[in-house]
Amino acid sequence: MIWLLVLQLALGPSQHYENAKQDFAQRRFSEADSEVNAALHESPHMVPALVLKARLATLAHRPDVAKSCLITAITVDPTSEEAQFFLGLSYYTQNDFKLAISPLQTAQTLSPKSPMPVFYLAMTQEALGDETKALELYQQAETLSPEKTPQSAGILVAYGRFLLSLGRSQESVEKDRLAIEADPESRDAHYELAKGLDHEGDSKNAALEGERALTLPLLGTSDAQIHFLLANLYRKLNQPDLAKAHLEKFQAAPQTTQR
Repeated sequence: MIWLLVLQLALGPSQHYENAKQDFAQRRFSEADSEVNAALHESPHMVPALVLKARLATLAHRPDVAKSCLITAITVDPTSEEAQFFLGLSYYTQNDFKLAISPLQTAQTLSPKSPMPVFYLAMTQEALGDETKALELYQQAETLSPEKTPQSAGILVAYGRFLLSLGRSQESVEKDRLAIEADPESRDAHYELAKGLDHEGDSKNAALEGERALTLPLLGTSDAQIHFLLANLYRKLNQPDLAKAHLEKFQAAPQTTQR
């Protein structure tokens, strides 16, 4: 163990941080945490390391540690777009929506071409009930993310979900289809498209989208949510056996608060 300590001391904070970034990218979170702690031990005000430690703390369900790191980072460098954005994101995920606005707006000012601060501002305004601002910001986020990527798909899915909540199902379906073009393997996009088609009265194609969603990797939308939707769709399609099968799977699955 002594040789390991000597090696760590010899590396210097920048190398520890680079190691931590690589570990984080490869989802070796324990190793990343160890490396970022080593970097901060030698350089406590290293802003990129503070941001990375905050992201690791968020994954470890330690929002208190994440906020502390990010506030320290912003105190050291208020112009860090990354620190401002992740502080806003931290507040958003903790449902502190009013507190999320200021750092997200600062991040948007610092990086006006980045879609993510605008996207989270849209979801924050949606959560606060300001539909007009949310619509404007969702459109900005979509405009800033024209490439067909999983990131742009995520923006379009959230935009479509919001439009559906406003009763604008046709526009919602259009956004969901664009999301699937951007990321055909998005479970969320197929699920949201199924809901939109259901609202449009197209139960048959809605069921096809729901079944497709079930085959895709579990990231956001749960199996329980999809089974619940399919049970209702097959009931509308007068297919009681399939409706019963999906209802039983819904009841057997770990329950979520969303349907």
